[in-house]
Amino acid sequence: MSKLNRSKGGKKHNPEPLPDSNSPPKESRRTPLWQAVLLFVAAPVVFFLLLEGCLALFGLKPAIQNEDPFVGFASNVPLFVASAGGEDRQLMTTAPNRTNFFNKQQFARTKSPEAYRIFCLGGSTTYGRPYDDSTSFPGYLRELLPAVDPGKKWEVINAGGISYASYRVAHLMEELVNYQPDLFIIYTGHNEFLEERTYKKIKEIPSAVRQVAALLARTRTWSAMQASLQKLDISPRSSEAKPSNLAGEVNAILDNSIGLESYTRDESLKTNILEHYRLSLQRMVAMARSVHAQVLFVTPASNLKDCSPFKSEHGSGLDQREQQQVKELLTRAIKEFQQNNLNAALQLVESAARLDPHHASLEFLRGKLLFELKRFNDAATAFRQARDEDIVPLRALTPMRHVVLQVAEKQQVEVVDYVDLLKRLMLQGKGHAIPGREYFLDHVHPTIEGHKILAVALINKMIEKEMVPPGARVDNAMIAAVDRKIRSRIDAARHGYALANLARVFSWAGKTSDAERLARQAIEVAGDDGPVVINSTSILVTASLKKGQPQRALTQIYSALEKVPDATDRRLTGAIDLRLNLGKILLGAPYHEREKAAANFLLASSYLPDDDHIHDLFGTVMAMRDRHRIAYPSLQKALTLNPQNTHAQKTLEELRPQLKEKLDEEPAEIVLDSYASSAPRRIVQVRPDDHGRQLPDGIEVEFYENGRLKRFLDVERGIPHGQQITWDKDGKIVSRVVYRQGVPVNNDAGT
Repeated sequence: MSKLNRSKGGKKHNPEPLPDSNSPPKESRRTPLWQAVLLFVAAPVVFFLLLEGCLALFGLKPAIQNEDPFVGFASNVPLFVASAGGEDRQLMTTAPNRTNFFNKQQFARTKSPEAYRIFCLGGSTTYGRPYDDSTSFPGYLRELLPAVDPGKKWEVINAGGISYASYRVAHLMEELVNYQPDLFIIYTGHNEFLEERTYKKIKEIPSAVRQVAALLARTRTWSAMQASLQKLDISPRSSEAKPSNLAGEVNAILDNSIGLESYTRDESLKTNILEHYRLSLQRMVAMARSVHAQVLFVTPASNLKDCSPFKSEHGSGLDQREQQQVKELLTRAIKEFQQNNLNAALQLVESAARLDPHHASLEFLRGKLLFELKRFNDAATAFRQARDEDIVPLRALTPMRHVVLQVAEKQQVEVVDYVDLLKRLMLQGKGHAIPGREYFLDHVHPTIEGHKILAVALINKMIEKEMVPPGARVDNAMIAAVDRKIRSRIDAARHGYALANLARVFSWAGKTSDAERLARQAIEVAGDDGPVVINSTSILVTASLKKGQPQRALTQIYSALEKVPDATDRRLTGAIDLRLNLGKILLGAPYHEREKAAANFLLASSYLPDDDHIHDLFGTVMAMRDRHRIAYPSLQKALTLNPQNTHAQKTLEELRPQLKEKLDEEPAEIVLDSYASSAPRRIVQVRPDDHGRQLPDGIEVEFYENGRLKRFLDVERGIPHGQQITWDKDGKIVSRVVYRQGVPVNNDAGT
């Protein structure tokens, strides 16, 4: 055998057969590279499409339909979306995921030849807070312009976004320039420092990442993944509060907002923000001109006289001794002011100001004193200084007005100087040029009258610059007719709700007296309207407790509960707060009424069963009453809901040595019965016995329809065991019985 036919190991070697001349080359039978690549790409795409289809069948919607994951910071999340139909018939409508920040607006995608389209841009002032578009200056423009010039089809679109700063307004203009605008009216400047804190983390995300994530949010797969991660508590959004804003609905309660502690003195940041503000205004002008639209700026005005600073800090360079000296001088000055010793108070304030010229509250007090002494020019200077030294600058700083005027002059665009306009009106009507509550509801939001004044000024400017045909004019009769029409849309309840909204902002900021004033005004305006009464009372109660006035707080709570029988309705923000505060007050000094406290905590837990704080409160008071069987599962539930609840953990550790038997790990079921008015009538804890029957086990409580407690009974496995107390409608004890395994051992009627 030839060596060529053997391998090294001596085994036969079968050589490759010679290729057939009629067969294709071997390489041509392999899968082409392009097909392999296509298969590699197509497989996950097909899988993704199938997954999307399945999720659609289950009714899951893309996250982007309900929320904006980057609150307007991603340019591919539009403000307006088109309806179905050909482009010439399409309507552009505010996207559902943006309605938490914007008014619902609508306009034709293709503008008709006779239309003049105006976009109004800015923050919550443009939006129309504390109301909405209907009473905003864009709302007034929409009603007034057709009366001034009926021959033109006027389109006024309110694109004001709650808490939007100027750079985000400019970002929004990138979309709006595509909708054939004729004029942009821009009122911005109050939110520059708010957004720096509120949206800092979102702003730090690279723009490309934001855009990709926003695209993913359009898929159902993203929604399913996000929901799963949140259930596992590993989603970033499950551990961080959603960004909030200072002009949101009262039912947000600003709980998720940043706190005052997030703000500190930062002169470098202030300089950068002012420069960014200038650049944003310039960018807006450039974008408007790119589509041949005009720009009309408005200088941002604010409440000087009747809005104290949100936060004060000593100026840099003061040592502890000097800071203490300033504090003592300020305290003495306040006392002198309260006793109407104005000159003495002013001397003390000026002595303190020489030591610390950058303390905002000091400057505000100086302004108040100078105002009372009718030194109005000096008072105006002090009020402006107080605003500019505010560590939480939620009002546009003095330099911002100058920036607007400078940009307008340099770019040769029009401006309405709203700041100067209000000063002149104050001088004419009040003899001084310091705006306050005459034109502002809070720190920056104008009254309805203030919006009307601005709208008229804007129309006069448009007439002056021939945006409206020559000869047109806005007269008093026309203004009065439109004003009546707009104000008729705001009923008492809506007006009261708006005031309660503002009160919540001041309460958040620790400005107790301002919050109380607005809350009382809200109740006066709205009468017995449920949401207004409950939310306003919640603010008043918080203020009373801060002042160490529990009896006053109790009176306020019971008054609200009597006015609004269904005050535990979860739709009424602040209702559960009232019950919790009621329980806490009754538990503490000087009352120590543990049974009443337990009843209110249990009622609150029936409406918020996943709130660890409420379970902790109920478990704690039951432990104080030696009802360990009832206390234990509630405390355990609090820890299950929140393992970081240190108070529940500590109470459980103290309780465990006293436990003699194995106890239930889950709280008893709660059964609630209500009056026809929806007021709670009876609430009882129940557990199944060995036969599956539901037996009272814990406490059984009855309420009067006015919200006060009627009867309280301790029960164990269906048998009275512990206290039974009854009260009259005014809260006085009618009887008290102590039971032991169903047998009364004493009966102290009327004690």
